[in-house]
Amino acid sequence: MGKYIVKRVLQFIPVFLGVTLILFAMQNIVPGDPIKLIAGEKKLDPQTELNLRATYHLIDTDADGKPILDESGNPVETPLWKRYTLYLGGLLQGDLGVSYQQSGKSVSSILMEKYPYTIRLAAVAILVEAVIGILAGMVSAIKRYSFWDVLVTLSTSILVAMPAFWLGMLLQLFFGIMVKDWTGGGFYLPISGAGGPTAEFNAGMYYILPAITLASVSTAYTARIMRSQLLEVMNQDYIRTARAKGLSRRATILHHALKNALIPVVTYIGIDFGGMLAGAILTETVFNWPGVGFETYRAITQRDWPIVMGSVTIIVIVVMVINLIVDISYAFLDPRIRYGSSKDQG
Repeated sequence: MGKYIVKRVLQFIPVFLGVTLILFAMQNIVPGDPIKLIAGEKKLDPQTELNLRATYHLIDTDADGKPILDESGNPVETPLWKRYTLYLGGLLQGDLGVSYQQSGKSVSSILMEKYPYTIRLAAVAILVEAVIGILAGMVSAIKRYSFWDVLVTLSTSILVAMPAFWLGMLLQLFFGIMVKDWTGGGFYLPISGAGGPTAEFNAGMYYILPAITLASVSTAYTARIMRSQLLEVMNQDYIRTARAKGLSRRATILHHALKNALIPVVTYIGIDFGGMLAGAILTETVFNWPGVGFETYRAITQRDWPIVMGSVTIIVIVVMVINLIVDISYAFLDPRIRYGSSKDQG
């Protein structure tokens, strides 16, 4: 197991380098001058513009940080390979760059402010997905061809076909506006923001609608995967043997079938959780949720490329770590994987 973990960690290196190289290339392919984006409608004096270009490594500098000039007295542009080296060196030190639009604020500090909101929303959404999805899939498999099976199948088909942003707007309309009108303001759910010290509601109420929206499609897929896997496992020989030995159907499912059926479900939920931690742009934008996804959306609209590159880099790292954790969890769900790993190591 130890060798397997080390091998997987080493695989992070080429993936990380490849992603950063692609992001860096995209930033330099997109037309536009970063300094003009920073200045906006302001007119910068030549010295200030020169200093900004040196700060963002757009022009080459000497050991003292002074711009290097050519024979004509014009600043020399920094070669792309050197800019990428400086960018990569900054990443390895936790420096994701400086925002173009937010008064020179570091990208790391911006994302650190936003990530707690995204993590809490992702945790609530993944709880909804795991509990409802697994239970619905189990009921659908155990009560095959019954009313409950048809209900789960129909519900998951609707959720899979429904865009998340549209579902979010429907939930806002119904629970935030229509229910409020029906109850005379006695009950309704907040439809925007994440609450705070001066919020009208308990802060937990703000998580309900965005968490349901974020988890909707994933819950449907989880239920489908759980149903198909449980039906497949229940037809295996060892399940029939357990039943033949006198074990009840409930005991057979809970103690034998469920564990093996959960392996692909855990895989899907783990990968999905990594995606949620990366920030759900559509959901966070619809609900004006102050997380990484909404911040990334604003950065894209404002062409604030350091924030876009920083958030995508974090996304890649989070997804790779979550995938590693999911792979390791296999050994605890299926002993055959652990034994196979031990054999490979020997």
